[in-house]
Amino acid sequence: MRGLYAQKRFAAGYSHFVTPWEVALIRRFKVLQEYPWLTAVFKVVSRLGDGSLWGAVGVSLLLLGGSGGRSAAAAAGVSALLAVGLFTLMKRLIRRPRPYESWSDLSCLVAPPDRFSFPSGHTLTAFAMYGSLGSLVPVLVPFLLMSAILIGLSRIYLGAHYPTDVLIGGLLGTLLGRLIAWAWSVWFLG
Repeated sequence: MRGLYAQKRFAAGYSHFVTPWEVALIRRFKVLQEYPWLTAVFKVVSRLGDGSLWGAVGVSLLLLGGSGGRSAAAAAGVSALLAVGLFTLMKRLIRRPRPYESWSDLSCLVAPPDRFSFPSGHTLTAFAMYGSLGSLVPVLVPFLLMSAILIGLSRIYLGAHYPTDVLIGGLLGTLLGRLIAWAWSVWFLG
């Protein structure tokens, strides 16, 4: 019982901890929102991170990738499911408010898919795809890495996340994806 109390206390303390540089960076992005074309691009990028991009990559690998592509698509599917489970659990434990809920001069240009901010689920999932598919199908690394970075940036630009939400989401996603790719290689390809 004592461990659970300490965990909740840590989570509550972190949820409102935001460094000044994070808010300053978000405000810089807000200035860029004056360019409607850039906002439109980041909205499209963010929507791709909802899952349609990863679904298209998975279907392409299933149809065109042979047995190695099918195996990589399966590993990526496992990575995506675990990523969703991980960020959902973390958000429920940490309960960090989104930037626009804590700072009156900030707004969010998209409807967030859930209530809490930390970590960025879009970014964690994108980097899990990069980590797993990039390890199993190295030719996709430039496309996957650029997609994951842009998805993460879009979440800050659109006001849905703090930079640390995205940074930690990217690190955890990469670690998770690489771990799944390693396990997949040992158990199914080895």
